[in-house]
Amino acid sequence: MFSRRTVITFETLERSYYRLSESESVHARCDQCRHPVIWLTPNQVVAATGLTLREIFRRIESNSFHFIETPLGLLQICPNSLELKLGVRT
Repeated sequence: MFSRRTVITFETLERSYYRLSESESVHARCDQCRHPVIWLTPNQVVAATGLTLREIFRRIESNSFHFIETPLGLLQICPNSLELKLGVRT
């Protein structure tokens, strides 16, 4: 007689969600356009404009967008500079 062996394998998917301080709004005056603004994160700019992150960083490096770095080293972008360069209203 043959003996049969059945092997059962289980896989689990685990997800973790973290809220980063990057998502908190920064209210400050933009020194370049001289207006008080609510600064945007690069991911918020992606959602508002449809640009890729690489294109956003390229424009920051060419000084097309107004930006600041927080004390934690996070990047914040002035929404007024988006309106000036892209015609996007945020």
